[in-house]
Parts: sequence; structure tokens; C-alpha cells
Amino acid sequence: MMDTMRSMASGFVAKILMGLLVLSFAVWGIADIFSNFGRGAVATVGETEIDGRDYQSELILEVNALSNRLGRRLTSAETAAFGLPNQVLGRLIGEGSLNDLARRFNMGLSPTELAKSIAQEPAFQALGKFDRNQMNLVLRNAGTTEDRYVVNRQNLEVRRQLAAGLTGKATLPVAALKVFNTFSFETRDISYVTLSEDTVSEIEDPSDAELTSYFEQKKMAFRAPEYRTFEMLKLEPGDIMDASKVTDEDAKHYYETVQNRFVQPERRQMQQILFSTEEDAKAASDKIANGSTYEDIMTERNLTEADIDFGLLTKAEIPEKVAADALYTLEEGQVSDVIKGRFGYLLLRNAKTEASQASPFDEIKDQLKAEIAATRAKDDVLSVFDQVEDERAGGATLKEVADKMQLPLRMVTAISVAGDLQSGDKVTDLPAQADLLKSVFDNDVDFEADPVEIEDSGYAWFMVKDVIESRDRTLDEVRNDAIAAWKKDQRAERNAARAADLLKEVNAGKSLEDVASEQGLTLEKAANVSRQGSAALPTPAVQQAFNGPEGHKTSAVEGTIQYVLVVDKVTEPDFDADALQIAGLKQRLNENAGNDMLGQLSETILRDIGYTINEAMMQQIVNGAR
Repeated sequence: MMDTMRSMASGFVAKILMGLLVLSFAVWGIADIFSNFGRGAVATVGETEIDGRDYQSELILEVNALSNRLGRRLTSAETAAFGLPNQVLGRLIGEGSLNDLARRFNMGLSPTELAKSIAQEPAFQALGKFDRNQMNLVLRNAGTTEDRYVVNRQNLEVRRQLAAGLTGKATLPVAALKVFNTFSFETRDISYVTLSEDTVSEIEDPSDAELTSYFEQKKMAFRAPEYRTFEMLKLEPGDIMDASKVTDEDAKHYYETVQNRFVQPERRQMQQILFSTEEDAKAASDKIANGSTYEDIMTERNLTEADIDFGLLTKAEIPEKVAADALYTLEEGQVSDVIKGRFGYLLLRNAKTEASQASPFDEIKDQLKAEIAATRAKDDVLSVFDQVEDERAGGATLKEVADKMQLPLRMVTAISVAGDLQSGDKVTDLPAQADLLKSVFDNDVDFEADPVEIEDSGYAWFMVKDVIESRDRTLDEVRNDAIAAWKKDQRAERNAARAADLLKEVNAGKSLEDVASEQGLTLEKAANVSRQGSAALPTPAVQQAFNGPEGHKTSAVEGTIQYVLVVDKVTEPDFDADALQIAGLKQRLNENAGNDMLGQLSETILRDIGYTINEAMMQQIVNGAR
């Protein structure tokens, strides 16, 4: 995947044009308008300069957004591999081209209209209306100033005017809309059989000649990876917390602050008899009022204790509010009046009341001290981090730092970047393992690398001690693995050949049902399959089934399963250009058409007026945008 990303991001002009593809963000939305090196122009489009601070801010926001989606912080290499620096600059250059055109057209926006658009910005709203304090907070957090924001916002509104004049009426022809509708909503009924590799007959071991030939062809698959040995110093709150330093007085004060967490709320044992009519419920209630017991009513209705008892419940645990309110007005043993519930009429009884109670301090004192110690340790991580860095700057080894500061030191011996040990075991418990191992393999022996951040909790320092280079293994080293791989490939090839033979028979005129019966296979059906997928069929099978007309015969593979398929029926969707179902599709296609026009306009402008890029400043900003 990383190779694909790198190929997509390669070539500087290609990267800039990729940025133009997302030009619509600069026109239709407030595209991250929202810090300190980067002063000056990182690029110039015609007479329009792109401020380095704007580029830095936009890039940081893009990196943060993608990091949040991936659930981890992007490294500099990954940021570049995803092409973010050039995509962001490309978008800003596209914006600049439209800004330059608007300037030549002498387009502008009155202060009143600009103020109105800013006042309507959702990010600046508090309690449903514009709040200047909220605006200042947002701008401060974004690392920008009010003056810069107003200028950028004015440019945005002018671009919107320009775009509306050019693409506001851009619509797709009805014929094209129908094609897209058919593509999106067409369904197919499919007959299919499956062939599992597990049903392939036993495969004998290969001959020496076969195995040797196979090994030579697949030698890279058996190549020994590079292994590295390194020591690692870890710092997390749990490594420095010390509950013994928390006094009883501290714990007592904390207990008074959070004691609501340790209170068991009142619970009541709810019993309920359900009646289908109000008359029956009222009659039972009258009987109880005249001396009958709740148990008498249960007997009349052939109910057992298990039928009517819901156990001890807090008020919040009772799903019906009317029942909860009623139960919590009853004394222990008291029966309610008739209550209209969601599924009928109820007579409730509070069989038992268990009073609210708090856990005694002495019972949870140790837990409280541990929580206080953990909080203090979390606050102390950065201070300890600075101490570790000071020690390293003074020449101390990781072992010396670990001994002095009583931090855990671990030696990891001969591990690959994938976490496999040379011994054959697998390591899965390293902190921030993927990032840590990548950094270990990016640095040389005895090089003092930057620490690796452990999510939001701490840091890990490492020192590479030894490198075992990648090498070709001999066949004798991997004979058993090579035999297993050869058998696996043979099994897949023979299963694919079985599927090809079945498909050949079907193409020759036999029905899939007859072929399945002759082979002892089960004919299966999948109805109303759309391009979006099917619960019965995997994506490759669905894709193949949509590659031909009704009667289309094909095969597909997913994992160890071969599929032979016949399209029995094709159902085209109804089409009404004005139907609600089409409205969303029409809007998206019209927006795409408009965005294509904007992209073409921007490319034309750039060819006419040209642009320049301050690559040195750009690289400086990129290196700081993590």
C-alpha cells in the first residue's frame, strides 16, 4: 500500500494537479481557514502570494485529520507518502488562481456582507447565536489572528461568487443521470456453486526436482528478513507512579470529592402483573383493596414468582418511566394502583427496598491512593521526560538513565520490523510497536535517535545494538516451509482448475444446476444483488457477476473458495428524474460537474499566469508539521 501511495504522490507537477482535484473544498466550504515559522510566500500565483503561515496551518490540520482517522500520529515519512504536503499546496495554488482571477474581474464583498457571513459561521455560534468570545477562542486555538482570518474569509466569499457565476447552473443531462441511476441501483439474481480448497484430494510431497525448481522461483518469499537488537527505555505513568507516597489525608480529601462514584443508589425489587385490559386490572386492584393478596392474583392468573419478578433495580434501570415513578412511591410490600404501561395495564409491587449506601473510606482507600498516584504520575511524565533528555545530553547511556531514575529497561534481541524474532517467536507487547520498530529500523547502530511517543501516555527511547542483514536462506533451512507452501499453491491451482472445468461445461450448454448435481455440489441462489455488495457473495464474485449481461457465466475467487456463477436475471431500477431517490444522486453529480469545470478553469489560469514555489520554505514547513 505504501508503494501505491508513493507512486501516486511522485512527480511534483502530478502532486500539484492532485491538489486541484480537491479545489471544491476551497469554494464550497470554509476549508480549514484556520503557527510560527513560515512567514513570507511559500508560493506565488500571478500577483497572489500564498502566505507560509496559511500553508503551515492548513498542512497541520490535514495531518491531524488523517492521524485521527487512522487512530495514530502520522510520521513525516507517512505524511509525505500520502502526498499531503503537495495536495495541500496544490489546493492553495488552485485557490490562488481563482483569487487572482477575481482580482482581475474587480470582484469584492461589502463589509456588511462579509460581517454577515462571519456571523453565520457555525464554529462561532454559542447558544444559537454569534459569540465574539467564541470566535476569538476558535481563532486562538487555530493559531491565527482575526485580521488574517478576515482576509482569508473575504477571499473565500469572493471565490464562492466566482464559482456560483461559473457553475451555479451546471446540471447533468437526464440521459446521463439515468445511466448513473442504472449503475447504482440495478440488481441481479445469481445462481452459484462454491469449491473449497479443503475438498481438494490429498497432495503428495513434491519431488526433489519440483521442490528445487519451486524454491528457486519463490526464493524471495523465503528470504530471511533483517533483524535488529536494541535496548529500550520506557516512560509511562505506570512506570513512575508510587501509591505509597499518597497520604491518608490526600485520599480522604479525594474521597470527599468523588464519593458519589462509590455510592450504590437505592434499589427496589420490582414485581409486575400485566393485564391486557383496564377492566381486568381494575378488578384485580379492587380485590386487593378488599383483602386479597398479590399472591392470590398471581394464582388466579397462573403466574409464578419467576413470571412477575424483575429483581432489584435502581430507578434508572427501569425502562418505563411511568413504572419507575410509580414503583419509587411505594412502601416496601405496597401494591400500586392500575398503571397504563407500554404493553398493557400494570399492577406493581415493591417487594423489597434496599437503601442507598456508600462504600466506606477504609474499604476503598487503597483504590483511591492508586488513582491519585496515577494522576500525579501522568502529570509528572513531561518532567521526567526532560530529566531523561538532560541525562542523555550529558552522555549517559540508557542503562545508566534506567538505573538512576528507576525506569524499566528492556533488551529486544534479533527482531524483524514485523515483530518476528529470529527464534521464531512473535513479539506483540512493545509500546507503540509499529512506530517503535519502524524507527529502530530507520536508525543506525549506536545512533541517539529521537524518542518514540507512546500514544498520549509516554515515551520510549531506544539504542540499536546490532544488525543482522537480510539474506537468502538455503533450501535445507526452509525445506518444511517450502514443502508446505508448494502444497498450498498446488491446492489453489487444482481448485482453480476444477472451477475452470465447471465453467467450461456451463459455457458449453449445460445448466449450472445439472453440473452441480453431477459433481455433488450444492446450487445456491443470491437474489437482488447490487453492486454495493451481498451478504451471500464476496466482493470479487459480485464484481464478476456485473461484468456481463443477463445469462453471463463467470468465476471468481475469494481466499480459498472458488465461485462459479450464472446471472439468472437483471432488474433495471425504475427511473424518475424528479424522484426523491434520485435527488441525492443528482446533487452529487451536478456538484462533481461543477467541480470539474472549476478544476479546468484553474488549470487554464495557471497555464496563463504561471506560479512559483519556494521549495526551501515548503520543506521547512513540512518538517515542522508533525
